[in-house]
Amino acid sequence: MTRAEIAAELDKLGIYYDPDHPDHVSREKLDTLEPPFMEWGTQENTYRADGIDYLSWKTLIIRIYSDTNEDVEIITPSGRTVDESLRESFEKFTKQQYYNDELSLYETNYTTEV
Repeated sequence: MTRAEIAAELDKLGIYYDPDHPDHVSREKLDTLEPPFMEWGTQENTYRADGIDYLSWKTLIIRIYSDTNEDVEIITPSGRTVDESLRESFEKFTKQQYYNDELSLYETNYTTEV
């Protein structure tokens, strides 16, 4: 998937992210944002052995910040939860959630291959 295709899929969630810098929310913007909001980025991965690249893939990392750990309560404009919407777009993903002390918000991380 290209960055434009990923952005189009994530736009369906209806959760704010900075389109110019989707991989981070600046400190200045944090003070003006109401949760939920998200960041996302991709990471290139390569399996390499003996100096030979055998396999390459791209990982998508989505971070959604919320003021509650009830992330299932975040309803997208389509009326589905974030998990349901992501499953429709990306099929498989891993999910981790924890409290981010620095931001005083709950952070839910979704990781999938694209």
